[in-house]
Amino acid sequence: MCVLFKHLVPANINRYSHETIDQDMGFNTEMHTAHEMSEWSAFSLHESLIDAVTANVAILNDEGKIIAVNDAWMQFADFNELGLEDYGLGLNYVSVCEGLNAPDAAEARQGLRDLLAGEPGPLRYEYQIFLANGPIWVRASYTRISRDDRNLVIVAHEDITVQRHAQAALGRATAALLHAEDDERRRIARELHDGTAQYLTGAKLMLGAMKVDGRAEKVRVEVEGLLVHALEEIRSLSYVLHPPALEEMGLGPAIRQMAEGFARRTGLALQIDIADDFPKMVRPTEVALYRVAQEALANVHRHSGSPRAAISLRQAGEMVLLSIRDYGVGLPDGASPSTGVGLASMRLRLEFVNGHISLTSAQPGVLVEAWAPFLAKEKD
Repeated sequence: MCVLFKHLVPANINRYSHETIDQDMGFNTEMHTAHEMSEWSAFSLHESLIDAVTANVAILNDEGKIIAVNDAWMQFADFNELGLEDYGLGLNYVSVCEGLNAPDAAEARQGLRDLLAGEPGPLRYEYQIFLANGPIWVRASYTRISRDDRNLVIVAHEDITVQRHAQAALGRATAALLHAEDDERRRIARELHDGTAQYLTGAKLMLGAMKVDGRAEKVRVEVEGLLVHALEEIRSLSYVLHPPALEEMGLGPAIRQMAEGFARRTGLALQIDIADDFPKMVRPTEVALYRVAQEALANVHRHSGSPRAAISLRQAGEMVLLSIRDYGVGLPDGASPSTGVGLASMRLRLEFVNGHISLTSAQPGVLVEAWAPFLAKEKD
């Protein structure tokens, strides 16, 4: 939130002349321009450029005081009734920000303080501000420009509320699609288990009851063997699509069963801390946490290089916490804990049930924690 170049310090404030900014910063004659640009004064050009920007722009001196703002800043201040005298000119910018209802902007304010103190930039942040006309999301950019030991900081705010709402709507739609996919998997798994598998089982039993001699007996045995393999594949596919244990026993036993099978197949030394009597929850929450457990264990096997891991499930007040910890290589250097390693699909699944997930370095290894509201399943 900032103010306009041509309104650089009005008459009732100690006046800065046009030449003061240009000369103090050394901008008066050294811009590389075509011949036609010589008709423009440096200050007029700066003023025109900053007013053409649609973002709210403020220019701060090296003490953090607002010395200029653009038209967009003034219109924003008027529309949202910020009550800034002279649009904040002469005020400390951080103090102006602290007067706003922006609980998530503390990191941005500290970043600006650091920039003013000489830390490198530019810096960018996104946070929400609650204003008289409703909440908005902004993207704040802080850039320091220096010349001859003098500094200015250019602050720009863009309203990204529409983009944020679109991203949130896309996330909800994607999560709904994932859960619709789980429902379809469940339907296919039931049809395979209750339909196709039963036909194959009947054919196998009928073959087994046949009494034949010679070559026919050899054919019967071969066909029976093929039916046995087909049944095993269908049952395995049905389990992968939708584990029956999730409906029959609930989340706790289902994760335990899945984890034990995973440990046998991969040779991973897996410590499982899940109560045998873990209560059943509503189906969307159980499905979301089960899929997170599957994805997290797969990531341990594919990426961590860890010979051992631990998985736990427990109720924590009104929430349920699923934790998966490995003891491997940890997060790659420079990797953000909020991206990669299959985290996007896990986050979407949990957001759909009003939960959240975190991925943190555990030194050694990585700790995944998935939280969701504990909603007990109603008695049938």
